[in-house]
Amino acid sequence: MNLSRQVREVTPVATRAPRDPSLYYLPRDVSARFGARLRELRRERNLTQLRMAVDFGIDRSFISDVERGRKSISLPLLEVMAIGLNMSLSDLLKDI
Repeated sequence: MNLSRQVREVTPVATRAPRDPSLYYLPRDVSARFGARLRELRRERNLTQLRMAVDFGIDRSFISDVERGRKSISLPLLEVMAIGLNMSLSDLLKDI
């Protein structure tokens, strides 16, 4: 019985292509990634945290905590955010 072994080629460490920095500079925690997304969307619309809080009926300090990844957000509040930002939930969660 002749069994051939599969040989895997390994690229030496010195010749490997550098990794994409965006892969390891992204916040790993989903709360932090969503917070960064929320801050980006808020700033694109020239909204302050206070204006967003008043318009959406959410406490300003909660928005701050969410943007910094310190608090998680519930599904009903995600819907409030999406409606307030005039976008779908899928667009709100895009790329996080």
